[in-house]
Amino acid sequence: MNQNKYAFVLLTAGLMFSTGSLRADDATPVSTTPAAIPAAAPAAPAAAPKKPSIKEQMKAAGALADAGKTDDAIAAYEAIGTLPSKKGESWRQNAEGLAYLEAPTPEPEKAVPVLEKSVAVNPDDYFAWNNLGSAYELTDQPKKAEDAYQKAIDSAKSAGASSDKYENNLKLLQAKTGDTPAAASTTPAPADSSTPAAGADTSK
Repeated sequence: MNQNKYAFVLLTAGLMFSTGSLRADDATPVSTTPAAIPAAAPAAPAAAPKKPSIKEQMKAAGALADAGKTDDAIAAYEAIGTLPSKKGESWRQNAEGLAYLEAPTPEPEKAVPVLEKSVAVNPDDYFAWNNLGSAYELTDQPKKAEDAYQKAIDSAKSAGASSDKYENNLKLLQAKTGDTPAAASTTPAPADSSTPAAGADTSK
């Protein structure tokens, strides 16, 4: 009888030991190796500053011209570079030429070649034709000035725009050169008629 009890105890102990081992094997092993720390993601590169639009650059250059900083304005217009469209490039050249005409000390001789480029790029730019007429007049080239004013008139009319300013500039020039048409001879000249650059077209 005692032998049976002894055998039963051994059998029970064996079963408990076996079950404990299975449970131990089923448990998730605990690693003693420290977990690797993920590397920090590289910082995103700083966004490049947005380049101003052509219109913004032209406006900034015009502001310099208005402030009497002619050299800075000219440099700003030239820094823009040649524009791809004819109208855009004519606009840029016209604005640059106008900066010379409206400088604290006007430099019409520098304005002439710039404005000639403007009308060469876009022969329909009546603003540039009018300013070129003013530049020619200031550099004692009345015949070229007359032709430029006339082209400003014709281009404006073709575009359906007012040509009054250009017609007035032409009449004032003709009055000075003695080529005044009879119909315009009695028209009084405005107070600033002695300054042809006052007729320069600042429209953009």
